[in-house]
Formats: sequence, C-alpha cells, structure tokens
Amino acid sequence: MATPLDPVFRSYDSKQAATYSQNRGSSYAPRIIQELIAYHAAHGGQFGTVLDVGCGTGKATRNLAPYFDRAIGCDAGKEMIAQATQAGGQSKDGNNIVYEVLDAEKLDISTTLRPGSVDLLTAAMAAHWFHMQDFWPQAARMVRPGGTVAIWTMSSLYCHPATPNADAVQRALSRLEDDFLGPYELPQNRLSRGMYKDLPLPWTLDQSMAAAFPEESFVRLEWNRDGRLEPGEDDFFGGSDPVSLEQLMGALGTSSMITRWRQAHPQIVGTEEDCVAMTMRAVAEAMGANIEDPGALSQVMIRAGTATTLLLFTRADTGDA
Repeated sequence: MATPLDPVFRSYDSKQAATYSQNRGSSYAPRIIQELIAYHAAHGGQFGTVLDVGCGTGKATRNLAPYFDRAIGCDAGKEMIAQATQAGGQSKDGNNIVYEVLDAEKLDISTTLRPGSVDLLTAAMAAHWFHMQDFWPQAARMVRPGGTVAIWTMSSLYCHPATPNADAVQRALSRLEDDFLGPYELPQNRLSRGMYKDLPLPWTLDQSMAAAFPEESFVRLEWNRDGRLEPGEDDFFGGSDPVSLEQLMGALGTSSMITRWRQAHPQIVGTEEDCVAMTMRAVAEAMGANIEDPGALSQVMIRAGTATTLLLFTRADTGDA
C-alpha cells in the first residue's frame, strides 16, 4: 500500500490522543447526523450495521450508534482507538461499540466485519487522509447493495456575524489559517478546506467503481461556504455554541497544521509567540478585551462555526457485493 497520507494523527502517543479527545468535543452537530440518517432511510437503507472509518476517538461513531443494531469504528491510530475504546458507547440494541485499529484502505482484513455486511459507512473529517483510489474498492466490497456511504468535512473557522467587531475578528482568524499555517498546509488539508471539491469520487476511477456508486445517485450538500449564514438561518449549520478563547485555543491546538507549525517552532510553543496564542490575543483585543489581563482569554466568549460539506453515495446492486 502507498505511504500513509496522515503524518500526524496515526502517530499520536497516548498523551496526544487524550489531549485531542479532551479538546475536540464529544459530539458532532445533531443536524448533520439527522441529515445523513434521513437520506439513508429515504433511500431504503437498513439499520443493522454502521461502520465509521477514520473514527479517531469515536465521536461520530457514538453519535451514529444509537440508530443501528451494531456499530464499529476503525482508525489507523492505535492510541486514537484506545481513547475511543475508553469512551465506549452503545448501539440501539445496547451492544457495545466495537473499535478496531484498521486502515481505510484495508477494510477487508477487519476481524469484526464481513464483506457486504455494512449498511452505512461514514467518514467524518477523515476522507482527505485516505488514498481514495484504494478506499473506494474497499467501500464497495464492505457496503451492501442499497447501503449508504456518507463523507463529510468542516472547513475553516468563522466568527458568527453577531460577534463584536466581527470583521477584525475574522481577519485575525483568517491570518492564522492563511499566513501562519499556510506553509504547513498539505494537499490533504487543501482538500478539506476546499469542501471536498477535488476529492476523488468513485466514477472518476474506473467502470467498476462507477457501477458500484453511480454518479446519478450522488448527492452533495453544503452549508455556510465562506462563513455565510444560509438564508433564513441565524446560526451556522454546525452550530456555534459560545466558548471561551481559552477553550478555542485548546481545540485549535489539535489541528494537524498547528501540530506541524509547533514541531517547526518548538522553542516558542506555550509562549506568547505561539501562533494560536497570538491569534487569540488579537481576537480578544478586536472584541474590546484588555489583553493585559491574564484572565482575558478565559473570560472572553466567542461564537464560531465552520463551512460544512456532506457527500452521500448509494451502493448499487452489481451482483458482486
């Protein structure tokens, strides 16, 4: 198999994986789960088995498990799976979620699944790290006819339009992404930031994949491109619950680009010159806070959201599943 595209998360040690789990939140926005479940049901999908690929610490797996009789999460990172296993979770029938160390490109060597047994296969903020030319044949093999593949990502960070001095706040957030982190952006990060516009899709690979996942049944949904709220909406699709700048700093610190920035600047990690710390101070100042106050970052609250893309595919019956 080709060299792994993910140089960060699969290599986390136990402390890094625990920090990731602590700062990434416990749940995805209910609306995206509701959207993909509604699509799956409307297209005749069954609710036997869900497989969450690239599950990380199992956040999406736990969100989806209550809809299914059986839930499995797999990830290439051993310590990420250890965190997911520790968090646990149960399926609709009260069965424990099963977590397995397994690459997205090697699903057929799973010790917990057999080919053609998966009703819903998901990849939450993970597919940009997959070798998609290897992943799609695996998805075709594992998903039963009539089943669904749901892939989503969340792109960039935008302050809510109601944020005090929103334009200046957004400039600070965009400077972090464009100027500080731009040199540490990999092609895979750009796929996600581009809302999966260039993610390789099955019908671009070969005729067998085009038959397994027909283009005519493909659905692409997106919300809040460039940080714009949708007409008639007063919030981002994925929500924007208020968090302190200190909490936001912790969440941002788990991103792959910031991890690489910090690996390149170890001498200033944890200081005021850290790129995330500088950004949070700039945001606090733009919002009118006294940045000389040592408690400012824990006191200033912000609402921020992302752009969201959801790709939905139905597995056709090709007689070989």
